[in-house]
Amino acid sequence: MRAPALVSGFSLIEVLVAMLVVGTGALAMVMLQLHALRSSHDSALHARATLMALELAELRAALASAPGMADPTLFAFDGGRAPGSHAACNDAPCSAADFASAAIADWSARLAREFPGARVTVCRDGSQTPQQSWSCDHAPAAPVIFRLSWRRPGMASAAALPMLTLALGH
Repeated sequence: MRAPALVSGFSLIEVLVAMLVVGTGALAMVMLQLHALRSSHDSALHARATLMALELAELRAALASAPGMADPTLFAFDGGRAPGSHAACNDAPCSAADFASAAIADWSARLAREFPGARVTVCRDGSQTPQQSWSCDHAPAAPVIFRLSWRRPGMASAAALPMLTLALGH
């Protein structure tokens, strides 16, 4: 007599363990892809913020304020509400101060559109150590500092500390 033949194959437990291992690997790959996409998006926003800061530096150079005139490029806004301008320089001639105000309002409106919930401070700050805060000392001879943060996806508000801090000149 012959011994009964053994059926070869996989047991149900072996199949479940294999599915668990493959599923865990697939989940790790999906999480890695999501992290890469988020990092790419953050990098693109940092690059765009740097370009906006450089554009503001160029605006500062072009709008060199006259003696006695307040510097229109020193401002702050929070929550994406950019400062407005009442000057209508597109339709009629306007003064240098009105033109500067309109140019800064246009720049601020673009920044608020491109950076959700943006918080911006452009001020004079002569601190010896680079500080990651929103405060400024407003010293007249201090360099002009640009600070920006924005709301990331999934966050209710802009970051508590500036995400980008650049010196724009004197």
